[in-house]
Amino acid sequence: MKAQDVDKFLARWQATLSPAFAPAYVDGYFRRHRAEIEALVDRALAERAARHGERPEDAVDFLAYDAVVAAQRLVDARPDRQVLQLLMRGVDAQFSEGYAEWAVYGNFAVEYVDTRTESILLRDAGWDAVPLLLDRPTLAVVKDGHVVATRDPMGWLNIHPDRRGALNQLHFDLHRTEAKTLHLRGVVGITPNTKDRLTKYAVAMWKQARKATKQATALHAGTRS
Repeated sequence: MKAQDVDKFLARWQATLSPAFAPAYVDGYFRRHRAEIEALVDRALAERAARHGERPEDAVDFLAYDAVVAAQRLVDARPDRQVLQLLMRGVDAQFSEGYAEWAVYGNFAVEYVDTRTESILLRDAGWDAVPLLLDRPTLAVVKDGHVVATRDPMGWLNIHPDRRGALNQLHFDLHRTEAKTLHLRGVVGITPNTKDRLTKYAVAMWKQARKATKQATALHAGTRS
């Protein structure tokens, strides 16, 4: 967080205070409690950014994602039909905000469908992966109860600063998962540019991903026997 972010917040806060608070008193309070206020503002900004799927950078940003992931686990655990209902609500909301149809389908809806597909495949590779249905659909990876990495819609893999250099296998598995998802898109062969096609595309992609994980598990079990 930059110092100017705190200064802007404090200026807005000060403007809402009653005239009964003398400016000198308020300025003195801000100076005395600057560190605590900075921490509170930093956390609030990080939580807001996480709810919108923005890229995390420091430890505070990643910590803010923990609560988001906890809520999104419940979304991902629902039956596909219910997940699609939530996705369609997001589609309608973006349409109502005036976003272009191609952007809503390509940058939001399909992005989430593919992210959930990748989560299914990544879990089969041993990662605790959670798809996040946010303004910017995001893939989160959890380890030891906390978010250690996110992959945003632009393809950037963001690693927790304390984990950098320790998740090399994730880079490999994610690259392989992205390739598998691209292959499944070809297998499904549906252009998801309408709500009906999007629904069919999502159901087919998630079905194919689960089928692929079952096949891999059966092959692995056969190799061991």
